[in-house]
Amino acid sequence: MLKYQITSEEFAQLEESQQGFYTQNGEVYQLAVEGIPQPDVDGLKRQRDELLAEKKAEQDKRRKAEAEAQQREQERLAAEGNYKQLFESSQSATAEWQQKYQALQQQIEQSSINQTAIKLATDIADGPNAEILSEFVTRRLKLVDGQVRVTDASGNLTVSSVDQLKEEFKNDPRWASLVTGSKANGGGAAPLRGSPTKEPNQMTESERKEFKARDPEGFKRALNAGKFNPY
Repeated sequence: MLKYQITSEEFAQLEESQQGFYTQNGEVYQLAVEGIPQPDVDGLKRQRDELLAEKKAEQDKRRKAEAEAQQREQERLAAEGNYKQLFESSQSATAEWQQKYQALQQQIEQSSINQTAIKLATDIADGPNAEILSEFVTRRLKLVDGQVRVTDASGNLTVSSVDQLKEEFKNDPRWASLVTGSKANGGGAAPLRGSPTKEPNQMTESERKEFKARDPEGFKRALNAGKFNPY
């Protein structure tokens, strides 16, 4: 019985009279019989090419979608990075502005304190003495709610006024060498023990001696100014 399709080896083993019934189709031989449909090779090839084209188009579409998604993700990350940089830059600028503002506030506060201290010191001392005294007065002042307030030696706020602080410095023996005699008591002498304040021209000889022992500088200024009456 003849096969419909045989290989080239099988074809070579056939008798010559049998080989006439076959036709070569590529690498195989097919029985040439009328009525048997021959495969549509071209149609199959077209169908295969169409399937391959569809598969390739689907792959290209998927790769394009993946690339677009990746691009969007990169743009999102880049945008987030920019926002972060802008935020950090804004925070840095805000911190710098706050530092400058605080420094300016401190300068204004210190200026107000210094002016008050200098005025107080010049009310009770002269020249370099007033400048030195103002340094110590400054330590007893603090700006609170825009107003210069008096503190104690530990820096705690008190109810004392600036004028009261001035009297404290005038009468504190620690600052006697800086305070001008005439400014301290209005007459060149500090209050005498057991007696009211006197002008130099009203002092007795013993009061003059006590004044000189207690306030040599004030005594010298009063003497040079001719405030003492001759005995």
